[in-house]
Amino acid sequence: MITICVALEAELPDPLGGEFTILYTGVGKVQAATKLAKHLCHINKPTEIWNYGTAGGLNSMVTGLNEISAFVQRDMMAEPQAPRGSIPFTEPLLGDIKTDTSNAGVRCGTGDSFVMGPDPWFTDADIDCVDMEGWALAYVCKQYNIPFRSWKYISDMADENAMKDWSANIAKGAELFKEKVRNGV
Repeated sequence: MITICVALEAELPDPLGGEFTILYTGVGKVQAATKLAKHLCHINKPTEIWNYGTAGGLNSMVTGLNEISAFVQRDMMAEPQAPRGSIPFTEPLLGDIKTDTSNAGVRCGTGDSFVMGPDPWFTDADIDCVDMEGWALAYVCKQYNIPFRSWKYISDMADENAMKDWSANIAKGAELFKEKVRNGV
């Protein structure tokens, strides 16, 4: 069985059925991690966990639906104890989390803020898009040793129009994701 984590029902309103369980996690890292951990305590361990949701685009070459290869924690700022994006006092230093995809390249920065403007660090860290749950979900999966994959639909360009664009595009990627799932990913 595969569990698909989605922050909001508006992002994936229709269930997929079959071998999939949809878990609506709520918005943000804490809600996503807590909801997934509680889910794992009350069911048989899924064979895989997938994440689908919207993301703000930072790289004009990354549009539409994209499978994420790695997550960065964009709002973990504990310098000088650890570089931005890394959790201090962890051994080894906990930073980026790679997903279980064979695709390479699309990096997503997770944080508890809705991005509506530039941050030079995003460019320095080679981040292509931003979300609010992915890193936390990937972390829980690593702790439970469950394969994790994620797809993000670029709903806005993380700029001054982000809220208006996200609201208009929140459900547009659902059909693309469902088609990908129906075709065996």
